[in-house]
Amino acid sequence: MDQQDPIRQQKILSLLDQEIRDGENLAAEARKLIGYLLREKKGFQPEDVQKNVVFEVQLGRETAYSAVDFLVSLEGRKAMVIKCSSGSLSSRERQAVAAARVISSLPVPIAVVADPENAEVLDVATGKVTGEGFGAIPIKEQLLRILFETESKPLSPERIEKEKRILLAFDAIKCCMPQGADGGVKLEEERGS
Repeated sequence: MDQQDPIRQQKILSLLDQEIRDGENLAAEARKLIGYLLREKKGFQPEDVQKNVVFEVQLGRETAYSAVDFLVSLEGRKAMVIKCSSGSLSSRERQAVAAARVISSLPVPIAVVADPENAEVLDVATGKVTGEGFGAIPIKEQLLRILFETESKPLSPERIEKEKRILLAFDAIKCCMPQGADGGVKLEEERGS
């Protein structure tokens, strides 16, 4: 039995490694699809969309980093974050909302989670799903309207700390680890927005 354990462990590790590679491939497919949709179908210009945005998360004396796959900004304001993944979108909703709440001094109004087959659009203020499917991702004009019709207020320091902890917990368990974060565009801290 002792001789079979190393063989069994190797097989399990091999299966887990394959699962990770498959998940990364699916997330990469989702990023390609979302990039295409934003440019070709949703009316966003290249300057509206940052890809693979890594941002600092300061929690007490510790500094960590998190990431979103896409950050859409319009007229100088951050308007939508998108996280791409493989697997269950509902398990990624809370992480995307937390990222949208801490990526800037004002919460970003819209968060999206997507895989190669589906997308969910979330209202960051409520955390609720407001639309499903790629068609639910707002076009540029809709996002501008949402951005300027939504009253955005900074969160309380206590709430920001809670959101940071939620975001970093998701990152730490790698359930929803930002895939492809290596070499991402580091987000510069905005001033006064």
